[in-house]
Amino acid sequence: MHKATTFEHGGKVYEVRAIPTLNGWKVRIFVEGIPANRFTYSVDSEVYQDAAVDGVPEELVAGLMETAERDFRRGLA
Repeated sequence: MHKATTFEHGGKVYEVRAIPTLNGWKVRIFVEGIPANRFTYSVDSEVYQDAAVDGVPEELVAGLMETAERDFRRGLA
């Protein structure tokens, strides 16, 4: 089950996608279905599983998505 949010920037609508992999989660920004840049954010499965013990794994993925969007808006990624 992947997660996605959208945001507007510079007159375009971008999509931040979080996709589960065999090794954890990967987050990337797309515009019109094409990667908007070459950057990928990720959390590996060990960290994600450890976070589940503390009850916060969803916050890790949401945090990655927020970081990806924030960096993109600031021109860092």
